[in-house]
Amino acid sequence: GSSGDCARIGSSGDYAQIGSTGQHAVICCAGNNCIVKAKKGSWITLSEWGFVNGEYKPLCVKTEFVDGERIKEDVFYRLRDGEFIEAA
Repeated sequence: GSSGDCARIGSSGDYAQIGSTGQHAVICCAGNNCIVKAKKGSWITLSEWGFVNGEYKPLCVKTEFVDGERIKEDVFYRLRDGEFIEAA
């Protein structure tokens, strides 16, 4: 997690959970089954992995702006079927 403004965070571990409380953060979480949350005005990037030909491989990497409406602040998201969804 991060609490500073303009933070830049990255993670590549499986099942990582990253939360940012600072303004204007840029967060990348590239491991399998990762989730992220951030404040309005930040950017979040996630990857989606799948089992292909006997091994896990990245299927999609996507970035979204936390606008407070489509992507809500302080809500964890994951990538499923190439789309950001709220993590349960």
